[in-house]
Amino acid sequence: MSDEEISFWDSTRCSTFLASLDEVAHSLATHAPSISVRVDSLDSGKPGVKYGELERLSNLLREYDRDLDCVEVYCGSGNSLDDMVRTVEEMFEVFQKYFPTARGINFAGGHGFDYDAHAEADKHFDWSLYFRRLADAARRMGIPDDVTFLFEPARDVLADTGALLMSVERSVITTPVSSIVVTDGCRMLMPSAQLRNRGHNTAFLDQDMREIVNERGISAAVRGRTILRNDYLLPGEVHVPEGVDATSYMVILDTGAYCATQHMEFLNVPPAAEVLVNSDGSVDLITAAGDELDKWRNLLEEKQRVRS
Repeated sequence: MSDEEISFWDSTRCSTFLASLDEVAHSLATHAPSISVRVDSLDSGKPGVKYGELERLSNLLREYDRDLDCVEVYCGSGNSLDDMVRTVEEMFEVFQKYFPTARGINFAGGHGFDYDAHAEADKHFDWSLYFRRLADAARRMGIPDDVTFLFEPARDVLADTGALLMSVERSVITTPVSSIVVTDGCRMLMPSAQLRNRGHNTAFLDQDMREIVNERGISAAVRGRTILRNDYLLPGEVHVPEGVDATSYMVILDTGAYCATQHMEFLNVPPAAEVLVNSDGSVDLITAAGDELDKWRNLLEEKQRVRS
């Protein structure tokens, strides 16, 4: 973040997880009411203070006689229970060595959700066992009782609370190269499916919204609505049962952590202003920049009934 952004959030007294030594130095120099830091446990290209910088961060805090309010960990997404417990123990070691007076540890996200599973119990992260093992590690490693633990389990909470319903635009197109089912969806509605190579369970419905169940059929890629060559919603292919045609619908299950949650909210970037440079060198503003709350949505002032 820029210094201006950091100063704004510091003025609101909202806790902000700073992701570099420069950011921390700015908040310290401007006497921010609290200091919280994000640690990149993977030493990746993602924002976050790296393990090799923790000693410098500790010295910087000591120089200003400040304590951390909270330390957050980035550990990637889709981790197993063993992976997450390992991260817990690593953060306890960081806490004890560098920030023993911090008031909280935010273990953030990364708790895995199995998109290939059907049963609810098989999809979700085992929170009960995770908390038991976390408590055991905290006792064993001497973490004070007054340290607050925070978690950001949005994916596991939201993933199976939504489904993406799309129209099938025509019967399956089969060529010597591939077979595709053309929909009115788009990969930009759920970009992480392709980026993370995550499959999803799917279903096809007839024009009366009854599921089409037929072992006969064909494997096909799920095509989106744009002309972009790589506009495929899911990695690989899905089984398209015999009987699916342009009157049918396709449902991608467990999309609650995608769609509006991801595309419009979690990864939101306000639209840029646009200018037109004229042939005489003059410049005209033709669209306004979006503000901090712009979500690229057309919200209705009043609810409109679709069908009684």
